[in-house]
Amino acid sequence: MDSLVSASLSQRSIILVGILVIVCNNLTDAAWTTTTPTKHSQRSQHRDLHCRRSIGWSTTQLSYRDNEHDSGESSNKKKTPSSPAKDFQSRMKRAALQRIRNSSSSGRRGGRVASWRPPNVKTAISLEDFANVIQEGRTNNQLVVVRFYATWCKKCQAIRPSFDKVASSKPQVIFVDVPVTNTNVELHQGLKVTSVPFAHIYCPEKGLVVEEKISRSRFSEFEQLVEKYSS
Repeated sequence: MDSLVSASLSQRSIILVGILVIVCNNLTDAAWTTTTPTKHSQRSQHRDLHCRRSIGWSTTQLSYRDNEHDSGESSNKKKTPSSPAKDFQSRMKRAALQRIRNSSSSGRRGGRVASWRPPNVKTAISLEDFANVIQEGRTNNQLVVVRFYATWCKKCQAIRPSFDKVASSKPQVIFVDVPVTNTNVELHQGLKVTSVPFAHIYCPEKGLVVEEKISRSRFSEFEQLVEKYSS
């Protein structure tokens, strides 16, 4: 009787041990399954990492790469975005070249204007030069028209074409330009020229007949005075 009881207890122990072994194996497989990534999960993690890096550089380039597999197009066919630095440099080069062309063309135009003056236009810098021109008018019985100006004066520059035009139309009249310099300040003060542009008209018999300020807007009035005394 005792032997039968001990045998049945041994069989139960063996069965319990077998059940424990099976349960432990199942638990180990479950833990391994949850901790070990599958090929699909590895591929997903790799794609997520790739997307995060791509977003940091260009969202447009990311959309190209996402659609690359579906459309079957290769990445080398996609256009690479142009660099903003290169675009800025190219614009600056074009602007600099255009500025050089404009300055050179304006310089050529300015050179042609500055090089040509009517032959009856003289320049008097000193008091002696001015006195000689006035004496020449008296001797040759010619009207003398004087323009006092400064090279830095924009109003003086504006009326110069009109002054030269009148000189071209009156070849029998002597026209004189008297610029303001550091050495002829006494000349302007002695003639009571308080501002520029300023004009004088000298007749051979009467001497100084006109002394007034001139401007571009009122130059036609001054031209009428030249016509009056030269006829």
